[in-house]
Amino acid sequence: MRVKLLVAVLVMLAVGGYLAYSGARSSMAYYLTVGELLDRGESMQAADLRVSGQVRAGSVQRDQRSGLLRFDATDGVHALPVTYRGIVPDTFKPGADVVVEGRFDGTTFTAVRLFAKCPSKFEAKEQ
Repeated sequence: MRVKLLVAVLVMLAVGGYLAYSGARSSMAYYLTVGELLDRGESMQAADLRVSGQVRAGSVQRDQRSGLLRFDATDGVHALPVTYRGIVPDTFKPGADVVVEGRFDGTTFTAVRLFAKCPSKFEAKEQ
């Protein structure tokens, strides 16, 4: 009787541990920078990716009819053309830090999700 109870408890702990591990692993927020993605090039094609960068000034184009947004994400050295169709966050603007999720075809990153970093409430005020 005690052996069966001990085995049942061990199985439940193992299953619980596995579920916690797999849940934590799938929610990790790892992403590449623009330069890292471009350096890896073709090896990153057709993979679901997250890429971080900054919206390059002067690169934002919106087609109101189709709802397509085009912009360049940059790391200050490299630029990556991005296309996105969907809801654009209020904090999205030139110079904003962004994270895009989607796929890279070797030339353009097609985003299915767009996140723009919120400005810090604790930044020093310019005098």
